[in-house]
Amino acid sequence: MIYKIYKIVYKIERKDMDIPITTLQAMLTNAATLGAMSAVKRLDPVKDELKASEVRAWLGNDSKMSRKFDAMVRKGMIKGFKKGTSQNSPFYYSKVQIEAAFAAVRCKGLL
Repeated sequence: MIYKIYKIVYKIERKDMDIPITTLQAMLTNAATLGAMSAVKRLDPVKDELKASEVRAWLGNDSKMSRKFDAMVRKGMIKGFKKGTSQNSPFYYSKVQIEAAFAAVRCKGLL
């Protein structure tokens, strides 16, 4: 993960892109958060999974965030999965994948 961060910073420096330090700081903070969440996922994968009904609560019951989440699912940025084969098996989503999608949207807005 750290290698990817250095690679991004190197590309920015090489192309002489003028990015404010606060924007770069926000991007690196997003990357660090995702790295920490990925480490938790590797240590305990069950803690990373949320049922579709639990996602709204995890996002803070914010209708704006819920709409963004639904849009990201429709666009394929966030993919759900079922654990069982039954038709009534709930969809599960990865916290890391959700956070990565929101971080990508935030970073796109920063640039």
